[in-house]
Amino acid sequence: MESIIMQSSSFRNHWMLLSPCSQNFALRSSGSRRYYNKQQQMVVVGSTSPSPADAAASRRSRRRSKGGNGGGATRDEIELQKQSSDIQIQLSLQDSKQTDARVALLYKSAAASAGANTSVNPIRPDSAAWKTRESWLIDEARQIIRVDEDQGPPRWYCPLEAAGFPENAPLLLCLPDIVCNGLSITLHQQKLARLFKVQCLHVPFCNQTPYEALLEQVEAVIKEEQIVRPKSTIYLMGEAYGGVLALLLAARNPHVNLVLVLIDPATWCDDYQVLSPFQSLLEAAAPVPCSLLVPFLFSLTFGDPMTVAKAVNMDPSSPQLQQTMHLAVILQELLQILATAMLVWSKAQCQWKVQQLQLAAHSANRQLEKITADILLLASGEEQNLQEAKKLKQLLPSCSVRVFKNSKPALLMDERVQVASLIKATHMYRLKKHHDIVLDYLPPTEDEIKTFHNSHIRIMKELFSPVFLTVDEKGKMKRGVPRITKEHPILFICNHTFVGFDLGILLNEFLEDQNVMIRSLAHPALMTDSVGDLPESGLPDLVRLLGAVSVTGSNLYKLMAAHEAVLLLPGGMREAVKRKGEAYKLLWPKKPEFVRTAVRHGATIIPVAAVGGDDFIQILLDQDQVLQFPVIGEAIRNMGANIPRARLANRTEVAEDSLLGSIGFPKPPPRMYFAFQKPIYTHEFPQILHNKEAVDNLYQQVKAEIESGLQYLLQKRKEDPYESFIPRIIFENTQGHSAPTFEP
Repeated sequence: MESIIMQSSSFRNHWMLLSPCSQNFALRSSGSRRYYNKQQQMVVVGSTSPSPADAAASRRSRRRSKGGNGGGATRDEIELQKQSSDIQIQLSLQDSKQTDARVALLYKSAAASAGANTSVNPIRPDSAAWKTRESWLIDEARQIIRVDEDQGPPRWYCPLEAAGFPENAPLLLCLPDIVCNGLSITLHQQKLARLFKVQCLHVPFCNQTPYEALLEQVEAVIKEEQIVRPKSTIYLMGEAYGGVLALLLAARNPHVNLVLVLIDPATWCDDYQVLSPFQSLLEAAAPVPCSLLVPFLFSLTFGDPMTVAKAVNMDPSSPQLQQTMHLAVILQELLQILATAMLVWSKAQCQWKVQQLQLAAHSANRQLEKITADILLLASGEEQNLQEAKKLKQLLPSCSVRVFKNSKPALLMDERVQVASLIKATHMYRLKKHHDIVLDYLPPTEDEIKTFHNSHIRIMKELFSPVFLTVDEKGKMKRGVPRITKEHPILFICNHTFVGFDLGILLNEFLEDQNVMIRSLAHPALMTDSVGDLPESGLPDLVRLLGAVSVTGSNLYKLMAAHEAVLLLPGGMREAVKRKGEAYKLLWPKKPEFVRTAVRHGATIIPVAAVGGDDFIQILLDQDQVLQFPVIGEAIRNMGANIPRARLANRTEVAEDSLLGSIGFPKPPPRMYFAFQKPIYTHEFPQILHNKEAVDNLYQQVKAEIESGLQYLLQKRKEDPYESFIPRIIFENTQGHSAPTFEP
């Protein structure tokens, strides 16, 4: 016998359970309703009185239990209901003979996630779970046509993964799509549960709660959360219709600390010309339980059936023919589900849902100017979604957009779209009103590091075959990278090679060697969305996901105060966009501000010399030459003016250059070399902090160490038999390991 104990915090009056009526029994007393489910082992409490639909479902259940005779509840049953509030309810879980596929997967996901607090392992095709995910997807698709088993009012539910929520995690409310099955959002719950306290709103398909009432129900939860944690951020995540509801809630609550995550919001449905053909066909349809609006509703929720079929991971080790046949079987099942839905869903239900979608979209479009919340909008490649993303980005200044042009609707079912990672990568994740680069930073998970390696590092290492050298305490050069400790903050100071091709390789080496993340201070252009076209998710998001922040004095100060390991390239954009003859020259500013910050926090400064990146590009015309052209130069100058700068002009410094201007072509990939010079321990001489001359001398010492390292590497690489690309790539492809290099 196992006991189920009811516990709640900020949701103590709002939690309700989502499960088929056939698996539930209700015990009502004192105006409250408690839902129990034997398989799910979850208890949630709702304070509302039974709705007509819920009462009708209960009556049908009693009729079925009495053989269809239509009898009511007995006196014993009524007496049991009256006494239910005074007893502790214990349920036996051993007599459950049926297994709900959805609940089984949630239970397994929760058990797996409870023991892994640092990373989340998604369901992969090479694991035994891929078959479970396949059956679960199909089962979830079937749930939306079982309208007789899904009754009652709209209600919140919380999966068992709640046990893995971080202690101070912000609240994430998932708002339903138009069909309200929540399938696509559920696919991301396991990873989202590592960042948020996830609660999902479920609206039974037959339930006709208007969108205004849904907004009030969500607002009640938001207000309660504000009372419990007034400074916390509240997240609203919605797809299609759910995205429209999220926008309306933000417009109605401009003073609440909200962040919206919108996936293809259906605000375009405000255009009646788009939906009028469906309405006309519906009105002309015969009065049978078949609605021609079903494919439209499916397109908002699932996309086309092929999208759902492709979301099922195939075993990559199986033959291609077997995979094709397997995909055909899944597609056939989904098409049968769609055909069944067209027979089961009534015309009135579909028409009512489309009407609510139109009304909500119309109301949201009229209130966009009231929205002050930060927004992350994910858009698929469908034209209507792209146009809507452009409109919302123009009307909402705080809206960041990520486009996935190769994806169709039902974006969350695309395995390449990882919502939790994007929230972190766009710096939308925060515990309070403003993002804190230290407190709100979460190290990348194993999957995120793997994505970074597969999309960027793997090919870079194959092309450039990097070599890492370190000067030890005795001044002798040896192989490898220095060991990172937390005793003092560490500041790596490196020269900036052409456009910084080598920075990812440098950061990845510490990840692989010591599992240490180096926080890099990057140019503001990488920290903000591009100007003009809608940005796609790519390398800039990966850089931010790995801990990069804008290069400012305050950010360096915060990271040093937190004892982080930080990478800084003082030369900035001026050193990155070199002119002819400037290869491996240090073009640093005059002020030694990073030295002053390092001394203030007792940081260990490690000078780093990087060779190879400046040899990758053959410059034909440098920036100075290109900008002299009458028409082209002026156009490039105007384009560069829109790119943010890390360093502006003042009395002692000139403004940094734009990234645009130089013209060149790539050469065969050179080998890259990194030399970590002898550390400088600033905690040993804190007295120089207010001594300008001493600080300047230390600045020059760091600069001299890097210049010495550059000369060493440029000279020693002549001894490398595999410095040239062709012999190196032949050796590594035939031998299966990195080519040897010179002896230090």
